[in-house]
Amino acid sequence: MSTNLPAKNLFEGNGVVALYHSLTHQVMYLEERVYQELQDLIETKRTPPQAKELIKQGFLVSLGYEENRILQEIRDKFLGRPVFGILYLLLTDICNLRCRYCYIEGAIPANYTFSLMSEEISIKGLNFFAKAFSKNPPDRKIERPTIIFYGGEPLLNRKAFLASVNEIARLKKISELPSTTSVSLITNATILDEEIIAAIVENEVSVSVSLDGSKDLHDVNRIFANGEGTFETVLKNIKWLQKAGANVSVSCTISKANIDQLEEVLLWLISEFQIKGLGFNMLLDLPGVTQADAEYTEKASEKIIRCYQIAREKGVYEERIMRKIGNFVKKSLHLVDCGGCGNQIVVTPDGRIGPCHAYASSNRFFPAHLNNPDFNPFQDQVFIEWSRRSPFNIPQCQFCEAIGLCGGGCPYNTELKLGNIWEIDPNFCLHFKRILEWLVWNLFEKTKERR
Repeated sequence: MSTNLPAKNLFEGNGVVALYHSLTHQVMYLEERVYQELQDLIETKRTPPQAKELIKQGFLVSLGYEENRILQEIRDKFLGRPVFGILYLLLTDICNLRCRYCYIEGAIPANYTFSLMSEEISIKGLNFFAKAFSKNPPDRKIERPTIIFYGGEPLLNRKAFLASVNEIARLKKISELPSTTSVSLITNATILDEEIIAAIVENEVSVSVSLDGSKDLHDVNRIFANGEGTFETVLKNIKWLQKAGANVSVSCTISKANIDQLEEVLLWLISEFQIKGLGFNMLLDLPGVTQADAEYTEKASEKIIRCYQIAREKGVYEERIMRKIGNFVKKSLHLVDCGGCGNQIVVTPDGRIGPCHAYASSNRFFPAHLNNPDFNPFQDQVFIEWSRRSPFNIPQCQFCEAIGLCGGGCPYNTELKLGNIWEIDPNFCLHFKRILEWLVWNLFEKTKERR
């Protein structure tokens, strides 16, 4: 017998060794003394008393065990085959804010021409997505597709927004889209009126509002074009949405302004708005500007873990860690961390089609236009390449302890830092390995509590 567990799949602390299987997420906890005895027995080719359990959980295998074959089976089954469940409609690339950390605004060329999506393009985009969704491979069906209104600030284009929600309702009614289709609006919540709010509530559009904390924290970065802070407007409009019955969550970007008070920010959001869900965003770099170094990543990771613990105690869903915990608990693989890697279609204001909204202004990775009736995203080389982009297809990741859960991070940020979407962002590695270590030891504490 031989153990398939390299040293990097060990987590050690306080006299305990945690064995972690990166493909099955099985965890086995042993006292250090017992682990050393186990290693001695294996090295001398004797059968340890824990052999049955070690074999069951995949930590003890025959000499003929081929992990490369298993990795290849995963690649063949899941990667290189687009499966579309997400649509980003970029209703406009215009924004009325000048947020200092915005990676979208920061990537727009100086001579770029801004535009609004026409109602015709928005309806074509929705029908294109509905058709693509219906053609997903039979063995990869998605029960709950998602349509996301994005920008710029999408509500600057109220006509296309209203036309789109009506078209979604029509497509659901005639079963071109399933009734389970979720619709989300990502907004800075500075442009609202009664008609927009009525449409949001009537069509059950979930609203994610960007809010970085109380006034002194939020207004450091999230400002209008004239330099004035947006906090008072956002505060008023969130409460207007909630009073009308909208489902509102918060998107909070972790910056130097709020990172030290992040736990207080979370508690304030819960107290002020009684939110049931939120997501923390880590900074992405700008062209020529590093916003997230190793020190920031380490600190932000620790803060996100602590905030998740608080949110869990308060019954609030924290999206960033929960999407990892789901796979960890279900023992399922998290192959990609970005919808652009084979799962989403982005439609630009002028009707171009691609996998990632971060490239919308540069036109890179946007191979077609909605006016091309013959375009098939399932067979397009850009969409196929992006659907292959996973740690399982990156050689440096093959034997990493985090391969089954990390998903590979943001391709855009990776290319910006290192020149290629296939490189590894060291900051994301640092972030997720810290999350994984916490998951392993958090499970250990929960296991002790149940004894």
